[in-house]
Amino acid sequence: MLRALDDVRILDLTHIVNGPYATLMLSFLGADVIKLEPPGQGEKARSLLPVRGVAHESYPFIMLNSNKKSITLDLKTERGKALFRQLVPHVDVLVENFALGVMDKLGLGYEVLQQLNPRLVYAASTGYGRNGPYSTYPAFDSIIQAMSGLMSTTGDPDGPPMKAGPPVMDVLGGIHLAAGVLGALRQRDRTGQGLFLETSLYDAALGPMIAQIATFISQDGVYQREGNAAPNRRIAPYNCYPTKDGHVFLLTLDDQRWRALCQLMDCSELADDPRFATNRDRRKHAAEVDALVSAWTLRHAKHDIMERCSAADITCGVVKDVGEIITDPHIRARGRLQDIDHPTAGSMLVLGSPWWIDDKPLGIDAPSPSLGQHNESVYGELLGLSAQEIAQLKEQAVI
Repeated sequence: MLRALDDVRILDLTHIVNGPYATLMLSFLGADVIKLEPPGQGEKARSLLPVRGVAHESYPFIMLNSNKKSITLDLKTERGKALFRQLVPHVDVLVENFALGVMDKLGLGYEVLQQLNPRLVYAASTGYGRNGPYSTYPAFDSIIQAMSGLMSTTGDPDGPPMKAGPPVMDVLGGIHLAAGVLGALRQRDRTGQGLFLETSLYDAALGPMIAQIATFISQDGVYQREGNAAPNRRIAPYNCYPTKDGHVFLLTLDDQRWRALCQLMDCSELADDPRFATNRDRRKHAAEVDALVSAWTLRHAKHDIMERCSAADITCGVVKDVGEIITDPHIRARGRLQDIDHPTAGSMLVLGSPWWIDDKPLGIDAPSPSLGQHNESVYGELLGLSAQEIAQLKEQAVI
């Protein structure tokens, strides 16, 4: 299948989650992604949750780096910097998520690299961006959750602020970074000139806060976190309810669906009860509504509730744990999680593409690379170095 980025080569200097997620998305669209890693231990994610008995392989790294090539290069050495400068004219995009100023300190910032490759798209992701009073602050996913306000809006109304479990800011920042690269490539196609693109986790974090900011403004500067209740408590029922074997999240969008739920609960008379007849009435008696719904859900299994509600056009979903997600039949049917045979780590679960084109998934072309797996092909074929020169670079710990 012809893919949109089949003719794009990316030099990937990213690490951990944020940047690697962006370049993984671009690889699904066909980009040739060359991941540049430090010699020895490789990028930081290779040491997180390592695969037992396999050097330089970890579960997060394998999940985030399918389809990529790996080369090693020590950018702190003069020979390493020289090789890097030789690579730059051969790529379309450079992506990095180092702390602010790292590449400039190495003498490899955009102004230098743009002279070597005027068509280069240089894409950078940082915690807070290149300007503004926070630009030099260190950042981490949970710190951005706190600073962006997301943490203050998560949790029970009478409880402390609560971070989201997954690294949502890293992933959201990666999506923004990948989208920016696509736009930058389109602009380069029109102008013939490369450009510097930057985004930050802090910038990306404001997207999910739209409803909360709007609520704060519309309520004259008042906002209280709502737990599992509907935003502004506009809908009842709207909550997480216990079942025989876990929980479901259930809501009724209008009075018609409330009546349908009453029938499912064998409580048709509740539909005409003046306390619950309209959504406005149910909001006033939300605690009673939740108690009635909970009494019903507790008598049934969670998947049975979801199926029965869905058949009645009532919005409901099972609250799944991580183990259930891994085996989820819909996720597997969509190919978003796939089992692959990794050459060094064995059978592994990895992320698949989120995109389908013409009813075909954009698949996984290759498992994540071993550290430095493509040194010979990239340095030999791309830069024309001989096998002897590559061996010398390895002996000198440059690669």
